[in-house]
Amino acid sequence: MNYLQERFPKVAIVADQMSSFGGADREMYSILKLLPHAEIFTVVFNREKYPELEGRTIHTSFVQKISNVLPKHFYRHLKVLTPFAYENFDLRGYDLVISISAGPAKGVITGLDQPHIAMVMTPPRSLWDKELNVRASRLKALYRPISVVLNTYMRVWDWTISRRVDYWTANSKYIARKIWKTYKKKATVLYPGVEEKYFLDSSEKEKRKVIKKYNLPKNFVLVVSRLYDHKRVDWAINACKKAKKQLIIVGEGPDRRYLEKIAGKDESIRFLGFVKDDMDVKTMYALSDVLLFCALEDFGLVPVEAMASGTPVLGFKDGGLLETVKEGLTGEFFTTQEELTSSLINFHKTRYNRQLIKKHAQLFSERKFINNLEQYLNKVYEKEQEREDR
Repeated sequence: MNYLQERFPKVAIVADQMSSFGGADREMYSILKLLPHAEIFTVVFNREKYPELEGRTIHTSFVQKISNVLPKHFYRHLKVLTPFAYENFDLRGYDLVISISAGPAKGVITGLDQPHIAMVMTPPRSLWDKELNVRASRLKALYRPISVVLNTYMRVWDWTISRRVDYWTANSKYIARKIWKTYKKKATVLYPGVEEKYFLDSSEKEKRKVIKKYNLPKNFVLVVSRLYDHKRVDWAINACKKAKKQLIIVGEGPDRRYLEKIAGKDESIRFLGFVKDDMDVKTMYALSDVLLFCALEDFGLVPVEAMASGTPVLGFKDGGLLETVKEGLTGEFFTTQEELTSSLINFHKTRYNRQLIKKHAQLFSERKFINNLEQYLNKVYEKEQEREDR
């Protein structure tokens, strides 16, 4: 892969705010295995959430300095500064710019001879799907009316910056359709992939350690998700309460306080917060009866990680999950909270073959993603060379 470094000696990867680890970050880690010399740019960076980037220089914006003197997480209310933050990154001298974005990262300004690849997780949901993620905020009464005006301004900017991108990729066919609908741009589908470690069976010793460390019950339902409105973790909580299932929730986010109110004092619902050790999460996948995934997801790495461990998925019947979960083989679908409750009541893990589930998940391995991305970058290089030769 060294020849890619010869073709693109200096690479900039531009990310949305890196304050809470998620699927886009896993994709970035995969890209760094192909392009280890790349430098990272982001508007705000929380180093504690990214131990794998220890020692690596992360270029941040002026919003980072502002956030250091504001109350925790208040920077999320500074969306109006986004265009200034990304447009002020100085990317001169880079041979390739890759933005990994479900938001504004593709808004960077590049030069005439700098190819810009936008690897789009989704067009921003807050702008195009009207998802605010403020129901747990003390400022929601103020934020909702302000967002009507602000999002109109941001939609104009988001559409305008789409004209700056040279090449588009999508993480699913579903998102490729959304990119065309939103920006009238054709995107190449590059499915993300999960690391090989998720396909390896956890040892009995590892299982005992994780059970003891997190005090896990013998049988439980698992949710692994950032806690935002659109993830619909409240569906999982309500369904598990009605189905009398033990629910373990891994993840954190601004919706946690709201979700804890819904859970109430029900001891069968437990929040573990952010679990730093990926191997612990991998073992939880293997120990759980089923993974619940209630969000309308762009692709959804978490369900693939669970399937890689041989665990079936109960997922929302729309979006990227329709391309990754095979009904009847690796899981089932639902469209309402009531259907989810019914599925949980009637769920039997013994209906599913763990090895067949793992085999299906191999379609979305990290190795395949890296190989596909390598081929794609070579095509970009060849196109750029043809353009220069004209």
